Amino acid sequence: MLKSDKLYNATSSAIAGILLFIVALCMLIGKEKLYFNVIHLFLFVLLISAFIDCFRYMLSKKARNTSFIKCILNLIFCIILTAFPKIPMSILPFLFSIYLFMNACIKLINYILLLKSKANDRLTELIRCLLYLAIAIPVLCAPLKNIEIVLTLLGIYTLFLSFTYLFDCIHYSTPQKIKDKMQRRIRITLPVFIEAIIPYHVLNEINTLVNSEKKEELYSQRKNKKQSIDMTIFVHTANNGFNRIGHVDICYKDKVISYGNYDDASFTFFDTIGDGVLFITDKNKYIPFCIKHSKKTLFAFGIHLNTLQKKNIENYLKELYKNTYPWQPPILTDTNKKKEYSDYSSCLYKETKAEFYKFTSGKFKKYFVMGSNCCKLADSIIGKSGSNILKMNGLITPGTYYEYLNKEFQRKNSMVITKEIYNEKRKKDTHN
Repeated sequence: MLKSDKLYNATSSAIAGILLFIVALCMLIGKEKLYFNVIHLFLFVLLISAFIDCFRYMLSKKARNTSFIKCILNLIFCIILTAFPKIPMSILPFLFSIYLFMNACIKLINYILLLKSKANDRLTELIRCLLYLAIAIPVLCAPLKNIEIVLTLLGIYTLFLSFTYLFDCIHYSTPQKIKDKMQRRIRITLPVFIEAIIPYHVLNEINTLVNSEKKEELYSQRKNKKQSIDMTIFVHTANNGFNRIGHVDICYKDKVISYGNYDDASFTFFDTIGDGVLFITDKNKYIPFCIKHSKKTLFAFGIHLNTLQKKNIENYLKELYKNTYPWQPPILTDTNKKKEYSDYSSCLYKETKAEFYKFTSGKFKKYFVMGSNCCKLADSIIGKSGSNILKMNGLITPGTYYEYLNKEFQRKNSMVITKEIYNEKRKKDTHN
C-alpha cells in the first residue's frame, strides 16, 4: 500500500471524526434551540428551491414541466409545514422511537429464541429489549415533549461514532506488533439499514469498473507476497432479493465454514427464523456454485495468522463441532431419488457434497436474521483467534464486515493481506 493511500485514509478518518465530534457537541449543547433552527433553515431551503424552479420554468423551455412540478411541490411543503409547525418537529423523535421500537422487537425475538435454545447470554438480550422500550414508548406517545431526550441520545451516539473514526486514524499508524497485543476494540457502526446495503453498493461500483484496462488488478490484489493466507473471509452479495444484503463465510484450510437458515422445513416468521444449520465444504467447489446458483459476487479477504492464532481457531472449531449433530438435506432423505430438489441445501450438496450439521443447544441452535446469523458465527471464530480484527457493537451485517475489512486491507501492516473478487464477469474475462 502506498504511503499516500495510508495518509489519505488516516486523514479522511480524522476529518470525519472531528466533524462528527462537532455535530455531537452541537446536539448535546444546542438541543431544542438548535433543532428548531435547523427546521426553520430547512423551510428556508425549500422556499429558495421553489423560487429557483420558478425561474427555471420561465427561462428554460426544456425543463419546464419538471421545474413547474418541483416548484409546486416545494411550495405545498412550505405551506403545510408553516401551517402545521408541529409536524416537522415531531418527525425526528417519531422516526427515532420507531427505530428503537423495532430494535426492541428484534431483541425480544432473539431473547425468546435464546431461551428455547438454553443459551447463556439470553438475559442480556432481555435487558436491552426493556431499555429500548423504556425510551421508545414515552417518545412515541409524546414526541415533542421528549425531543430533548432524543437529541441527547443521538448526540451520545454521534459522539461514540466520532471516537470510532478518530481511533481508525490512530489505527492506520499503529504497528502490527502492538496491535497483536491489544484486545479487539469495540467499534460503533453506522445504523444497520445503512450498513446492510454496503455490499450491494460496492457491487454496483465494481460493475462500472470491469470494462477498464486493469481488470486483473481489480479482481485480485495482494499487498504482501511473503505472508501466507491462513484464513479467508467471504462477503457475498448479488443483484436479486435478500442476496443484496449479503452473507459471510469463513474459509480455513481450504474448507468453507458457513452458518445459515438452510432447512426450508424449519422456516418461520417470513423465513427469517429457522433451525441453525452449519455446513462445511470445499472452497474450490463452493465458489463456482455461488456464482452459478445465486449469481453472486464474492469479496474474499485473505487473513494472515500467527501460530498461536491458528491454534486458538482450531481449538474453538473443535468445541463448536462438539455441540452439533449431522443433518441431511431433503435430497439425501428421499429414498426414491426421483424428485428434483430446488432447495438451497440440496443444490449445494449435489454440486459440492457439503457436510451439514445442526446445533444441540446454545445461541446458534436457532437462526435469526437479526440475531444469531452468519455474521455472528463468523465473528465468534475470528474472535477466538485472539486477534483484534474487529469487534462490532450492535447488529452485525455483511456490510459491516466488508466496510471494516476493506479498510484493514488498505492499511499497510494489517492482518488482511489480500482482496479478491469472484463473479461471472471474472470467469468470462479469464477465459477470453
